[in-house]
Amino acid sequence: MTILRADALTLGYGRSTVVHDVSLAITEGGVGLIGESGSGKTTLARAFLGLLRPRQGTIWYGGQDLRKADMRAFRRDVQPVFQAESLNPRRSVAASIAEALTDKTRVGDLLQQVGLDPSLAARRPHELSGGQRQRVVIARALAVGPRLLILDEPTSALDVTVQAKVLDLLAGLATERLLITHNLAVVDRLCRTSHVLFAGRVVESGPTGELLENPAHPYTLALRDAVPKLGGTPPEPGISAPPAGTGCAFRLRCPLAVPECERAPELRQVGEGRVAACHRAEAVLAGNNDGGGSLGRHG
Repeated sequence: MTILRADALTLGYGRSTVVHDVSLAITEGGVGLIGESGSGKTTLARAFLGLLRPRQGTIWYGGQDLRKADMRAFRRDVQPVFQAESLNPRRSVAASIAEALTDKTRVGDLLQQVGLDPSLAARRPHELSGGQRQRVVIARALAVGPRLLILDEPTSALDVTVQAKVLDLLAGLATERLLITHNLAVVDRLCRTSHVLFAGRVVESGPTGELLENPAHPYTLALRDAVPKLGGTPPEPGISAPPAGTGCAFRLRCPLAVPECERAPELRQVGEGRVAACHRAEAVLAGNNDGGGSLGRHG
């Protein structure tokens, strides 16, 4: 079942275009948006939340253009989960959660749902740990009974132990999720399908496990191999993408670049349920299967 769908979406701010011609669907089982800072993940999430109007293309919600949809129903169905710092420091936990509730007595139940003691309701954010604050943010989003949570780096400020507890909580929720992250372990845990963004374009999509185990795009491979490991070599500093319309945006950083990469690649099928925008996708897949170089999975 598709909850939200983007068709040929182009997004930007002022004179800058940030997301170029992106099409994807948010379906059951969790969907991940993976990419480094500046890749367009959060901009795309803002559009899915109805906070940014497309320059081109359409976002579909319930079979209807989101711009014409019943926004009260949309706000009930689709809720954001931001980082813990989004809580108002002057408001108590109860006030933050109860904002969207008609029955204020449900605050305690929502706190229990996210694994917190209801007695914390009277506290303010500075009196809670980072993990507790993140759970409060999740409880606030669950208050209206949404069908979909849009999560923007929900564990980035947490230590590993607390991250694991928050991931356990999210994995146990019946609500669907769109997860924006650069953390491959998180997306591997929570998302059945993932899309990799670079310079505002989807460069690879497919089932998350297959995509991380056997990347078909050099950028996906670079993200995976940049995961810190004992004895590893730090990744090289990033290089800015070339101007739009001048070939593959990743070619200045790509070890497999050839003259053909001066021509922008189209997304094409490279396996069942897999697409990649790379002229050399078959070479990347072959390198993975051969187990050569740095193509083994880390993380």
